[in-house]
Amino acid sequence: MYEAINVLILFLVTSTNAASVEKNCVISEFSLVDDVIKNCTDIKISNLHVPANQGLNLNLKNGTNLVFEGRTYFDYYEWQGPLITIKGHDLTITGEKGSVLDGQGELYWDTFGGNGGIAKPKFMRLEVTESIAERINIKNCPVHCISVKSNDLIINEWTIDVSEGDKKNFTGHNTDGFDLSGTNLVIKNSTVLNQDDCVVVNVGANILISNMVCSGGHGLSISVGFSNDFSANSVSNITFENCLVSNSPNGIHVKTHSDSGPGLVHNITYRNIELKNIHNFGINIQQDYENGEATGNPGSNIPIVDLTLENIHGNMQSYNNSPTLEALILCGEGACTNWQFSDINITGAKNGSYCNYQPEGYICPDNSKKIFI
Repeated sequence: MYEAINVLILFLVTSTNAASVEKNCVISEFSLVDDVIKNCTDIKISNLHVPANQGLNLNLKNGTNLVFEGRTYFDYYEWQGPLITIKGHDLTITGEKGSVLDGQGELYWDTFGGNGGIAKPKFMRLEVTESIAERINIKNCPVHCISVKSNDLIINEWTIDVSEGDKKNFTGHNTDGFDLSGTNLVIKNSTVLNQDDCVVVNVGANILISNMVCSGGHGLSISVGFSNDFSANSVSNITFENCLVSNSPNGIHVKTHSDSGPGLVHNITYRNIELKNIHNFGINIQQDYENGEATGNPGSNIPIVDLTLENIHGNMQSYNNSPTLEALILCGEGACTNWQFSDINITGAKNGSYCNYQPEGYICPDNSKKIFI
């Protein structure tokens, strides 16, 4: 896995010496979008205002260099989005210093997220191959921020700041940072401040998430089981390493959906993860999701095999009488095998843990209670 990723990084780095952007390849008005992406491979988006009920749809030529400058923002309109779609092969996508892509989510937030209230547009969809995207700053996604449906992509030095959604008892909701589907993906050196999953892997293989800072959301997640198709319900060779999760309900969260078809979660590693002020579960691994909610009745349709946790450390702090369990492990019958835990040191869990499966190298601190939220 890592040899392939290193080759990809070398290829992308050596192919990103972009020429200067010509004047007629600058998009400063929305009416210019179609002509510029049709005729240019070195494109700058400069202080662009996107009108209501419009998406910034960038179906780019192979080898395009795309640069964001200044503020790109989107007028309020109640629809599903996405506000930005980027498609193409061998792309280089960068943000200049001080640039921001502003979804104006504060105009939409009503505490319901995607589960009711007004319609809220998803922010960005990436459908690219053999590409690199660096130094992008996202502000105030109305709902889900970045949907990645790509192969051979590196995302580096992104900031997703939806921290304003914490105000007034969390008006922001379902503001996932990165939703990942694909193969050979790298997300690194990035920060997510939000109210839902920091990073969540839904389907794919050979994915590395490293040096992430996550705050306010639901942690480093794998969520599998949205289809009746085995391949669409499977993830393998996923690594989270050298990450910080703070002020969040969960630190590590792996969940499978018992109301889906069969699938497999295989060869998953969480390594060197620091937790600060986690409210509910430091480690939360459950096979009981149905219709988007935990039921307490785990299924065996999507086994979790070869799960490794190494050097998971930090503290928990109860918030609004939250349960603060070091670990909740809830497996379906025979659906959890070959788990290896080591160097787990999480303090401040007032309610111990609940585990109906014992990983090798880990003793569940208290197996006498069954607490769910």
